[in-house]
Amino acid sequence: MNDKKLIDESRTVNEKLKVIGVAFFIGILFNYFFIWEDVGVSAMIFNILIIGLTLWIYPNSQIKKKLSYLFLVPIILLSISYSIYNNEILRMINIIVLLFLMTSYLFTIRYDNIKEIQLSFIQNIFDKIIPDALEGIFKLFPFMKEILQTKKESKLNRTHKNILRGIVISLPLLLVVIGLLASADKVFESYMEDFGKVFTTLDIGNFLGHSMIVFFVTLYMFGFLWSFQYENSERKNHQRKISIKWEPVTIITIIFMINIVYLLFTMIQFSYLYVGMDHLPEGFSNASYSAYARRGFFELIFVTLINLVIVLTSMKFCKRDNVKVNKIANISYTLLILFTLNMLFSANYKMNLYEEAFGYTRLRLFVQAFMLLMGVLLIIATLGVWLRRIPVLKLAMIAAMGIYIGLNFINVDKIIAKNNIFRYQVHKAKNIDCKIDMKYLEGLSCDAIEEIAKLIEVENPKVQISAIRYVNKHVKNLDKRYDHWYEYNYYKEKVLKNFKIPNDLLMTKK
Repeated sequence: MNDKKLIDESRTVNEKLKVIGVAFFIGILFNYFFIWEDVGVSAMIFNILIIGLTLWIYPNSQIKKKLSYLFLVPIILLSISYSIYNNEILRMINIIVLLFLMTSYLFTIRYDNIKEIQLSFIQNIFDKIIPDALEGIFKLFPFMKEILQTKKESKLNRTHKNILRGIVISLPLLLVVIGLLASADKVFESYMEDFGKVFTTLDIGNFLGHSMIVFFVTLYMFGFLWSFQYENSERKNHQRKISIKWEPVTIITIIFMINIVYLLFTMIQFSYLYVGMDHLPEGFSNASYSAYARRGFFELIFVTLINLVIVLTSMKFCKRDNVKVNKIANISYTLLILFTLNMLFSANYKMNLYEEAFGYTRLRLFVQAFMLLMGVLLIIATLGVWLRRIPVLKLAMIAAMGIYIGLNFINVDKIIAKNNIFRYQVHKAKNIDCKIDMKYLEGLSCDAIEEIAKLIEVENPKVQISAIRYVNKHVKNLDKRYDHWYEYNYYKEKVLKNFKIPNDLLMTKK
């Protein structure tokens, strides 16, 4: 704490003023771009400006550090996604992800001693986002007081006094001149009246609301940016390292018992789930097989997570004194991972059956993406079991960001609409009774409009009406709200270009 106080006192007024000015500018920009406005290309501009202004405050930052690209590339890609896609859930999650990535990037380039990703790195990032930023907030007002006192104590020179005197004298003269010019020229008078209306029509409540937003964003951004003034000291993990070491024989025994259960489960999966209803035990009907096949994917995912934690913690805390025991432990870990991969495959198989029966949703697609991530993490864990020098945490972060960014760019809503419509058309062609959940499809973003518009041509009048209502809703909303250059979004532009609504009837441009 004393070190921080010494650093605060050593910083000049201009350095403090620079951080305050940047924080205030970001607050204004945040209010201008995002409050009651749709986020589009503004996200990219905003994030680039934050990085650029931070580099202006801290010019010695190491922007060429290789580790920083692990965060910079996802920042750019996720920011770009706002100007292309409109999935509300991903957009909300992206705010949290971008905050973490932005802090990680600035933290990495700011400090020399950050060369790899460890658990302490993640803790440092969370400290920067919340406690460090909040601590810095309370320094803004003392700094402002210091700046005002400094300016007050510095005497105005003769030139400054003359300029100030000239401004004061010119104000009443300007009022007289403007009045005479307004009487002489009606166009000039009209412009002056319009200028005056800015003040007479000012909405005080709205103005105060926006001012409060700028104020709070400025407060947080000052605390956040000022926290980088202090040198990063490695967490004192060396003094309080976890000295717990597990006996490998105990771990091997535990995993052996678990593997026996998983072996039995795998045999049942291959005997009944994958081969179909013909091999079910007595008492299971066709309907029973459908229920049996579709149940349990969430439970299997939970078990997968448990197994991943078991493997990673065993790798970290298990003693490695005996080479032969180590090999047996590694084989046990590998078997556990193989059984877990089978569970993931089973969970995905069940999810596919569930989607075929009940349709596709965002949640189900997100679950499948999460299962893919779990599979990749298990493969990384297997490599870590046999090759201990592999940076497991770094590879896991790369895999997680790769899959998450991919999820942002595959157009989730379009895939959901396309698959549900295809499922509906196939069932109708086979004369199978099938309903399409139009209420759910109407809740999708305008990213799916090209697919849902195809339902206008179907014979079912209820489906037609729902499809028309969906397209009308998005076109009308865009006509009302989509009116600023910084809200630019590829799919919104596409909707406005290809669809219009004369007399409340949908017409598409051919």
